[in-house]
Amino acid sequence: MTCVNDQQIAANYMGAVAHLLGGRTGRHQEFIDKVELILSGSEPNAMQLMMFREAVRRTGRPVIWICHSEAAPHVPSIGLVAMVGNQAFTIESCMLWMSAKGDRACLIPDNFKLGAFKFDDELRLRHLAKPPARHHESATASMSRAYLRLREIELEQKIRGDVFELPQLAQAA
Repeated sequence: MTCVNDQQIAANYMGAVAHLLGGRTGRHQEFIDKVELILSGSEPNAMQLMMFREAVRRTGRPVIWICHSEAAPHVPSIGLVAMVGNQAFTIESCMLWMSAKGDRACLIPDNFKLGAFKFDDELRLRHLAKPPARHHESATASMSRAYLRLREIELEQKIRGDVFELPQLAQAA
């Protein structure tokens, strides 16, 4: 029996997120090179958010953080810091959303007033002015689909025996 440590679980989860947001398998490293993906046990504090904003302004790389709580372990809290034009947006609560025929999920700020964010084929994060749903009730099926697809991707990776590398900084944490 193979023993999987916490770092390997985190790396594999990052691989699943990269697949879900990037639209296909095999792009984990490319995704990690273009996006600062952070897994954490708690949401970032105000000082961390300011550091994320500065990093995004400096590098242009979006920051996505994902936190899992004991209360809802299968529905993570997701936040985003990204450039929209010349302004860095900080969105502390996003949801995954995926159309029935889509190949990738997008991130929708939970107030449904700031549009949506979706990665294109070159893994550039694009801001969509209008969200694909107008409110939570109309988005429920597509949000459920996205979270279920994330779980399916994790299972598919496990069955294939995929092993992903953690980003260098995450290995030191």
